[in-house]
Amino acid sequence: MTARRKRNTKWISWIVIAVLLIAAGVVCYLVWDNYFNDKKDEPVKEETSQEEEKDEVVEEKTEEEVVEKEEVVQYEGEDPNTAESLTGVITYMSLVSTDFVIRVNIDQYLDNGTCVLTLSRDGGVVYTGEANIINAVSTSTCEGFNVPADIIGSGNINISIQLSSGGKTGVISGETAL
Repeated sequence: MTARRKRNTKWISWIVIAVLLIAAGVVCYLVWDNYFNDKKDEPVKEETSQEEEKDEVVEEKTEEEVVEKEEVVQYEGEDPNTAESLTGVITYMSLVSTDFVIRVNIDQYLDNGTCVLTLSRDGGVVYTGEANIINAVSTSTCEGFNVPADIIGSGNINISIQLSSGGKTGVISGETAL
């Protein structure tokens, strides 16, 4: 009896697994690469097609009469910067800790000027203060007023803010109860 030689098939299975992993890696790389190449190419394709469409539209317009567009009015009403007087609104007034805080928004764009605050009760002036006007993006504001609450006391308070800048003046007024 001859001894049968037993073949070791482990190395064949390892080679098959390695080949399958390599093939899977190559497939994943190709799919991944094609996916992102398609994403990169799409905007370029759209831009070229839009450019071609624009060229066609321009060619059509040159053949036809050029029609002027009407001016688009973005906002209703007059431009507040051309108004003869300064206008605005009290945007915040509240008792914060020990101070009565007042904030104002001015409708016009101003580079400089002053805001004079007058607080009164029953016709008598309780407090007067002044702040500078500072500009914002399209409007302006007073630097703000922080009035010690113990000076004002309690009750109904009339608020008057005199605005002055560049030869223009205006008054913002309000009322509150403390």
